[in-house]
Amino acid sequence: MILHPRPSPIAASMYQLRDIGIDAIILHGPSGCCFRTARLLEMDGVRVFTTAMDENDFIFGALEKLNNTIDEVINYLENNDPNKDKYIIGIVGTCASMIIGEDIFSPIDDFKEKNGKEVVIIPVDIHSGLNDNTIGAIRTMETCLDLLIIDEQEFNRQKEMLEKATEIEKTRGMAKSKYIKPVYDDDLDKVMEILKNAKNLKIACVLNAKKETSYLFAHPLIEINKFNEKNKSNNKIINIANLDQNIGLSKIKNDAKNLLKEYSNNNITIDYITGGLDEYPITGHKAMEILKKIKPDIVVVSGAPHALFIEELKNINKDIITIGISDGPRLYIPIKEVYDYGIIELDAHAKVLGKRNIVKSRMGEILNYVNK
Repeated sequence: MILHPRPSPIAASMYQLRDIGIDAIILHGPSGCCFRTARLLEMDGVRVFTTAMDENDFIFGALEKLNNTIDEVINYLENNDPNKDKYIIGIVGTCASMIIGEDIFSPIDDFKEKNGKEVVIIPVDIHSGLNDNTIGAIRTMETCLDLLIIDEQEFNRQKEMLEKATEIEKTRGMAKSKYIKPVYDDDLDKVMEILKNAKNLKIACVLNAKKETSYLFAHPLIEINKFNEKNKSNNKIINIANLDQNIGLSKIKNDAKNLLKEYSNNNITIDYITGGLDEYPITGHKAMEILKKIKPDIVVVSGAPHALFIEELKNINKDIITIGISDGPRLYIPIKEVYDYGIIELDAHAKVLGKRNIVKSRMGEILNYVNK
């Protein structure tokens, strides 16, 4: 049992719908349900609405409210984006609507077309009592498979990645202990000294990031490359990244393309591509195979560093220096259990939403300042 707050399956389903390319999400529940997620997704161009269920609806049901809300959402989309010939709307269940058994699938046939426009409804039967947040994303993919929005091969790949992500969190991340104390102090000062004094070494910069968080977690790695180039330290930099632009839903592929362009614009070559941006649970293993082969002196892993069994490198070189960069004060302790140094980038997810290019990181900004 995990006693500290964890991400919600409802929020996970909303982000997964965003990746599908929907126009709007309707939360069938109270107006305050998943408020922060709704606000953040609107920064990414997704319009989020709510049926605003109240106590009366908890007793008598609110399907009429849901249908009225769908009407209102379609009208909004027609007024604000009239040139589209199809609107895709996600309906996400909440604890309130799912516990009383609301049938959020009934609108699929009722709203296939309106005012000459095709309407696709994607309902997700989900609530927060299902524990693992990835269940929300899997259920979203199940509906998309049923509606033929994705094929079975992509569904199976998505499900495997989501289940492996849960496994990583439960064995090496924020869900490995009943309670993990948040830590807001990290090892940034020590890492800066290490990088400033590094001479004639082999440094591996590994991006193993989840989806759009890569816009932030790529930044410190790019700055390490630039810092090394300007200071002529004779260090050899090897860049490894999960930026395969041919894997994932369209948004994920585009994010990878954008990041590859950012590396190219900074004259940085990526030596090894380990997989896609939604494959970080398995690209960590591929990165480890590469690291064991190239035998670096310093390894910096940015994004989801706990997905790499980095401690195995000590068997090859007991003097190797390992540095993990991630998001969230509850990850510092799990990272420090396997890495020599840990750096925390706060609110990474909130900072990258709506962005399509590099977002400055705390560590990267300091490196850039030192490099001037």
